[in-house]
Amino acid sequence: MTLLIPTIFTSSLFALAGLFAMSTFAYASFSTMALVLPSDLYRSNSVATVSGMSGTGAGLGTIVSTFLIGYVSDHYSFEPILITASLIPFFGMILVLILIRGKGSNYAQA
Repeated sequence: MTLLIPTIFTSSLFALAGLFAMSTFAYASFSTMALVLPSDLYRSNSVATVSGMSGTGAGLGTIVSTFLIGYVSDHYSFEPILITASLIPFFGMILVLILIRGKGSNYAQA
């Protein structure tokens, strides 16, 4: 996902396409893992609620980011957008690794 940062420094079409392709693949892989996390972390009777809340957050984040991307690209350039788009999933991965700890199965405690 951080492979978007080198796109700022290259002008080769093939390098740009390759970097975007690898970054998109990494983002899709992380998204798949993130979408499955509620079923792994919560009891079955609350998975739908957690998934709905995360979907709502994603929708609101999309609305806000659409406005911010337009504003930043109009007033500055597209470089800060690429850097931010690279770093947000990376920080999300770090948060998952820090906040989710393997302390055994939650089902065994129920």
